[in-house]
Amino acid sequence: MDFFETQERYRRREMRGWFALLLRVAIVFGTLWFGWVWGKAEQSSLQAEANLVIYENNVRISELSNEVQSLQRLLAETKAAGTAKSVTGKENVALRQIIAQKIAAGVKPEQIIASMQGLGDPVNCREIARHDIAVATPLYAGPESKITLFDGGLKLHVEGSAGKKAQRNTPWFDPSQPVRVRQVFLGSQKIISGVVPLETIIPTEDWILKLRFETASLHGYVTSIVSSCILR
Repeated sequence: MDFFETQERYRRREMRGWFALLLRVAIVFGTLWFGWVWGKAEQSSLQAEANLVIYENNVRISELSNEVQSLQRLLAETKAAGTAKSVTGKENVALRQIIAQKIAAGVKPEQIIASMQGLGDPVNCREIARHDIAVATPLYAGPESKITLFDGGLKLHVEGSAGKKAQRNTPWFDPSQPVRVRQVFLGSQKIISGVVPLETIIPTEDWILKLRFETASLHGYVTSIVSSCILR
């Protein structure tokens, strides 16, 4: 064997060594990459399962909450039915007499029902409208003292007394004096008066409108705040 054959043999042996080393490195990196991909897939699967469990639990909690509210409402209606039945009994002659007197005086039954529906404490109120209204005085009765809300379903008009320093160009009302609010809701009119802040309610069958009037930041104006509430 000459020198060149020996050199070629060593060169081939060295190449085989490098090839084996590269193959081992490739196997190691391939194994690591496969493990990483598998781990990510497993993590995504576990996360998806956890999200599904959380969603199902939230749905169940919502269903249970609705069931509890329904049972509470049914219990309240049952108690109310018992109370209403006792009202019509012999023990509540005075209440029936008052209702009969009001009807005899010309009060419509619908008005009595609306007044009774307004009894209770407003809860779960949600503000649905807020507007500044110019208070009409003997020196000012412009269009800004009237507003229309809910496509004409509610109309408000506010009147007050002119302040001591009020003039033709500054016809501001006196906030220390009572104001008069005329509210027309679905054709029915109601007038309230008092010193601001002033509150009133408009009852409906299942909910009420709560109206609050406060002194506005603009001179001569009050802020009307309309909220939708339910009765407790």
